[in-house]
Amino acid sequence: MRVMHDLIAVDALGPHGTYRAHNRLTISDVAGHPLAELSLVPRLFVTRAMAALRKAGTLPLEERLDALTRAGELFAYGEVNGMSAPEYQHLVSRMSGTPISIVREAVEAISRQTAEVYDSAQQARPIGAVNDWREPKAREGTAVWVRRGNVFAVHAPGNYPGVHSIWLEALALGYRVAVRPSRREPLTPSRLIAALRACGFGDDQVVLLPTDYDEASEILRQADLSMVYGGQEVVDTYATNPTVLPQGPGQSKILLTADADWREYLDMIVASISHEGGRACINTTAVFVEGDPTPVAEAIAERLAAIKSLPPEDEQAVLTAYPLEAAQKIERYLLAKAVGTRALLGARASSMTWGMAARCCGLPSTNWTAPTRPRRTLN
Repeated sequence: MRVMHDLIAVDALGPHGTYRAHNRLTISDVAGHPLAELSLVPRLFVTRAMAALRKAGTLPLEERLDALTRAGELFAYGEVNGMSAPEYQHLVSRMSGTPISIVREAVEAISRQTAEVYDSAQQARPIGAVNDWREPKAREGTAVWVRRGNVFAVHAPGNYPGVHSIWLEALALGYRVAVRPSRREPLTPSRLIAALRACGFGDDQVVLLPTDYDEASEILRQADLSMVYGGQEVVDTYATNPTVLPQGPGQSKILLTADADWREYLDMIVASISHEGGRACINTTAVFVEGDPTPVAEAIAERLAAIKSLPPEDEQAVLTAYPLEAAQKIERYLLAKAVGTRALLGARASSMTWGMAARCCGLPSTNWTAPTRPRRTLN
């Protein structure tokens, strides 16, 4: 990443280093101010990059685990491509709308995960199985647990930086990894991959391949295994593909039975709805109540109404901010779903006003003034 014409240039990270494509996408912050230009690589670049991953070697286990740990420290606290950690976190917050405190926590979680990722992956190994056919137990008939391929691909989301800790497991297990970043927030994978390369992983072992939608499927086609994030349409598309693990929208629910005193759980319910900015796949999407739901709904609405609408870089911000167009899309969806119901939060003549709907969903309200563009100190 580097500053170019007052915009941050987020280049592709191919098997032979950085690549600035002719086709570039301007990425704006939540207030619509341009922040960065993302290089979108053509199909030929994808094909050659994936071929390079397949031909590349794998670092020995101890070397890659050491490189992962050092990369986590550099990513979270160091300077990567001239960008300090605080500046990176501020830019991610403005670009994605995620509250700065949540960005900071996610970055620290990624750093911790780099030191623990191999042990985490090993939890999937069957008891009694070994990792190498050369181990003595393997000669006695014990199962050997091995990779199902060599190249792993990820279509990454942009709603929460912490998701980038997951594909590190593949890297720890010896896969070479290709990441297609989100077009909304590509800074996190770009910084993480740059840190990995700076700490020992080769350019042909982990790559960043920003693409248009037409080229995205080529990344999956040429990988041995893949993980894809998206909506229900994405889940349906890859549901029967044995080489692709789709990660869809969260469907978490809370059930309050008649014999439970819901007041004892109100803090947990509200936290389940609003934590992680309200955007994580584990956030509660509905509360089912056995009996009269009105008291529960009123109590939840009162708690949510007390959460202030703040710019995402404010240390007190709790909920995610959205660009106006995205916020209005969410509002239309909520209003359509609420037809025939009694709206408790933001109700006015049986509908939700924009300002209150904004507060409910963590959106910028109509009287919110967007801060100026973040200060840049990059060379």
